[in-house]
Amino acid sequence: MSYDDDEPTISFLPLPLSFDYINPADWQTVYRQIQEWLTTEVDTESSLWTWGRDAFWLAFIAAYPSFPMGKWPMWDPRIPLEGSFIEHWLECLNDSNTEEVLVQDDVVSHIWNEFCKHAALFYPLPLISSA
Repeated sequence: MSYDDDEPTISFLPLPLSFDYINPADWQTVYRQIQEWLTTEVDTESSLWTWGRDAFWLAFIAAYPSFPMGKWPMWDPRIPLEGSFIEHWLECLNDSNTEEVLVQDDVVSHIWNEFCKHAALFYPLPLISSA
């Protein structure tokens, strides 16, 4: 996958300078922005949509690391519960002790690292705004 000038602008990037990957509220803002972008601007048949869907699930789980347990809002049903990250997340929850999986700071740090790597596939610029 790579960036294509014919694709829509990735409107949720860069993240604001104030973004704090440990703060669930910041991730809530990001997943909502990705959800809006995916459901209004991106062709569902494109590789950018698949990339955005995976970015959505990374942000959603960072916002709600106890998912699918605990409390979390319903996402737009046009975004399926599919993709390598979310499928692996759910599989790991089924295969291991929940307490081992849900050390929140470790989870969010891991997701932030994955989000950074994932974002670079289509967004070659700095991930955090400099202004």
